[in-house]
Amino acid sequence: MDDGMERVSRERLEPFFKFHRQANFNMIRNWTGESTEEVFYDLCDEYGMLVWNDFWLSTEGHNLNVNDNNLFMSNATDVVKRFRNHASIVVWCPRNEGYAPAQIEGPLAELIANEDGTRIYQPNSRNLNLRPSGPWNFMTDPAEYYRKIAEGFSTEIGTPSVPTASTIRSFMPVEDQWPISDTWYYHDLHSGQKDYIKAIDARYGKSANLDDFCKKAQLVNYDSHRDIFESWNSKMWKKASGMLLWMSHPAWPSMVWQSYSWDYETFGSFFGAKKACEPVHIQMNLNDNKVVIINTTLRNYEQLSAKMELFDLKGKKIYNKNLMVNVQANRLTDCFMAELPTERPAIYLIRLTLSSGNTVLSQNDYWKSDQNNGSFEEFNHLANTRLNARIIKRQNGLATIMVTNDSKSPAISLKFNLRNPKSGKIILPVNISDGYFTLIPGEKKQIVAEWNSSLQKNPEVTVEGYNVKLQPLLTIQ
Repeated sequence: MDDGMERVSRERLEPFFKFHRQANFNMIRNWTGESTEEVFYDLCDEYGMLVWNDFWLSTEGHNLNVNDNNLFMSNATDVVKRFRNHASIVVWCPRNEGYAPAQIEGPLAELIANEDGTRIYQPNSRNLNLRPSGPWNFMTDPAEYYRKIAEGFSTEIGTPSVPTASTIRSFMPVEDQWPISDTWYYHDLHSGQKDYIKAIDARYGKSANLDDFCKKAQLVNYDSHRDIFESWNSKMWKKASGMLLWMSHPAWPSMVWQSYSWDYETFGSFFGAKKACEPVHIQMNLNDNKVVIINTTLRNYEQLSAKMELFDLKGKKIYNKNLMVNVQANRLTDCFMAELPTERPAIYLIRLTLSSGNTVLSQNDYWKSDQNNGSFEEFNHLANTRLNARIIKRQNGLATIMVTNDSKSPAISLKFNLRNPKSGKIILPVNISDGYFTLIPGEKKQIVAEWNSSLQKNPEVTVEGYNVKLQPLLTIQ
């Protein structure tokens, strides 16, 4: 929403729109019409974000209706006439989760028909040719998204999303940061996150401190957000058409429902969503282990290589499968079943790679555990890994960096930041091309960093990960 201090300048808002485009999102819901600034619609137009635009009525049966119907309709008329020339608006909706009161419903529908007749008027945000809202809690079994939830078009679905430790320190007193305190609950942590916190503990072990907890939370964030989008992918063009994440953008410093944090920090949720939403994408459906390719572009691809590899915890390849496949535009293409070898370690990495010749179009990693409760506590015994890096290309405010894992262990859940080399403070906002991925021993990967060079001319690039202590890689000269 347009916050109380009216900090809604282009300078403040534009980085958020860059994040949306980088994450491959293409629609923003202006929930209950909270954004009323021209610059919001300007940026939606410029960054290719369609707008589902609500009016100012919240949940039917839970929130108050309008006291002055004439004033409401006068405001609605002003908004439609003021913003209707923005190409981004595609839907007008009267309220969140319900219908407008009878005295307003007819006049609103007539207003849209007369003043903006090429746009859709959708009388309800969760019924009437849409699936119900939610769920918004953590799903212990993500295959449930595939079996019961992913269908049709959804305007609200989400899962908890705790930010990084550095972000929490930026808005919370030291004495309240750890262990989890009432201040966490003030910042939206509530009973819906109990399963989320249990999953972090069960998968990666009890946390010793804030950094440990947030480090583990990012793996859960990545997987859970990828799971939501990939479940919709699995039924696209058949039983599913689209999904809006509750929420992509945080209204304030929060512990839940966000793909990045209020201070412009991107974390596991952002990169998990970005991975699942990439235009050409290979994935493994979690309900049946079927490997499929989703192509939302208008281009056909001939003779692509679809490959599945398995690696153990030491990074040793233990299985390989390859198939040549043609991929049509705007289509889901079946590849093969991910048949796992009988002789395999308790914890292993499934890597899917889709390539055209030597060009990788999509690579997607799934860490799997056959341990009780799907535990990955063996991660805690991995050797600490150090990475090497060099600059491939440097322009003003843009750098391409080659990162290499020369160690004997996989480097898991890698997070990159740019920092002030003197103070060590993280520079925000910054666009980093990838994060929270795994580099197996001997592997290298290009990372692109984009930042405002007027704020920091020669930033330091740092990396940290599950088994990578915070490490300076290089200074961009």
